[in-house]
Amino acid sequence: MLSAPIRILVIAALCVAGLVGLVVRESMARDNGTEVLMPMEAVDPRSLLSGHFVIISLRESIPVEEPCPTPASETPWIALAPEGEVHRFAGSAPTRDEARQIAPLVVRGAFTCSTPIVSDDPAFPGTAGWIMLDLGIDRFHTNQAEAERIDRILREQRPGEDSRVFAIVSIGEDGRARLKGLVVDGARVELGWT
Repeated sequence: MLSAPIRILVIAALCVAGLVGLVVRESMARDNGTEVLMPMEAVDPRSLLSGHFVIISLRESIPVEEPCPTPASETPWIALAPEGEVHRFAGSAPTRDEARQIAPLVVRGAFTCSTPIVSDDPAFPGTAGWIMLDLGIDRFHTNQAEAERIDRILREQRPGEDSRVFAIVSIGEDGRARLKGLVVDGARVELGWT
């Protein structure tokens, strides 16, 4: 029988091997998925314990005249349609096949919607609504200076203007979204080990 210190070393080695395997598998899934750009917006309020990360907010405006889409189920498939260089929410469905009938690229996730405010008063034209996507990615970890720079750029964006920050999302064969990095003012900032 092995002594206690050797058993501990064997168990520790198995744990390390398991973690390395998990990282390699997720890295391969991230690299082999379909890469899409998704516009981001700033989030308020910022967490008190914000640390060295940027909060990922995949939020899109919807025009005043458009109603909120109805969610298909609690865990729907989200359909994403290309619009220029980015992909945007196109709808949701309870199954992958039904979502593919809406748009060619589908991902597991959920969404919430804020209904636009319609007004008959010419002095108040109404307010656009929004759709917030929850694809299971919520933070981009980086050094503090870079996180503060990206957060500042996000906060400078105004509603209705073109986005300056985009999430680079890899959508795997399993339908999961995995964050690869960000595009900030045209420059690619990727996740890394450094």
